[in-house]
Amino acid sequence: MSSTNEPIVCFEAFSKSFGSLEAVRPLDLEIANSESFAFLGPNGGGKTTVLRALVGLHSPTSGRVLVRGSDIAKEPDRVRKWLAYVPQRVNMPDVLTAREVLDLFAGLRKVPEKRVDEVLDLLALSDDADRRVGEYSGGMLQRLGLAAALLEEVPLLVLDEPTLNLDPQGIDSLHRALAGLKERGSAIVFSSHSIHSAVRLADRIGVLVDGEMVTLEPVAAFQAEVTRQTTVRVVLDRVDNTIVQAAEGAGAEVRECNATHVSFRALPEKRLDVIRAIENAGGTIEEFHTEAPGWESLVHNHFNGGGDTR
Repeated sequence: MSSTNEPIVCFEAFSKSFGSLEAVRPLDLEIANSESFAFLGPNGGGKTTVLRALVGLHSPTSGRVLVRGSDIAKEPDRVRKWLAYVPQRVNMPDVLTAREVLDLFAGLRKVPEKRVDEVLDLLALSDDADRRVGEYSGGMLQRLGLAAALLEEVPLLVLDEPTLNLDPQGIDSLHRALAGLKERGSAIVFSSHSIHSAVRLADRIGVLVDGEMVTLEPVAAFQAEVTRQTTVRVVLDRVDNTIVQAAEGAGAEVRECNATHVSFRALPEKRLDVIRAIENAGGTIEEFHTEAPGWESLVHNHFNGGGDTR
């Protein structure tokens, strides 16, 4: 057994290429016990490749991947006893019910039968446990895959896009399940292209773009950057220089304006002041809403400029 002070996962100069395509550039990263870590980034950024290497489905082109100090490429059977993996797309036998699927897995792993009911309840599948898997939606299949992974609690849970196809109820169930695992000491490593999901579920976020880790930050720092780049769009009956100047005087960085709208960025505590300043300058506000930054904006304005990549 490894000491709890040692990282549970280590990527040491890990890289992966497929022919001439460099899918993941050299990556050095440690993930702690009981940590929830998100690989975040746009589709095609290398997230799935990293996770498949972590569970032994891809061999490194260079470097190595360690779990509890053991090299997954050299000791796959030993390492796989310590982890559970849920891929991005879950495939289960269509003719079996969810309960039958979980009973099968429980029997193979020698898990007590009562655990099946526990995970069904945890993932909000109890009411549909006796339906055939072929009748399940994509989100229900995703939850069933997670239920199977949680039958036997292991030190490391690896999830590829766990919120894919999940409705709000499913995301809430996932959040509760992962929070309970963390409290009991398991580490969680997952991928996501959704900024919102990563911020909600992770302690720390690493952003992968074109196979390169462009930043590595605690979730609070990442959230602060997303908030800083959030734009407020205000629709008015008219826009003139007086209104724009009033917004800037109240702390707005005006990004765009035309005859009927103003888009600006401001610190969260200043946004209401800007709205009031626009009204006081004679603007009649018809509506306003916030727009979170997209990947291109985040990468260009922050990650290329020096988030912490240690």
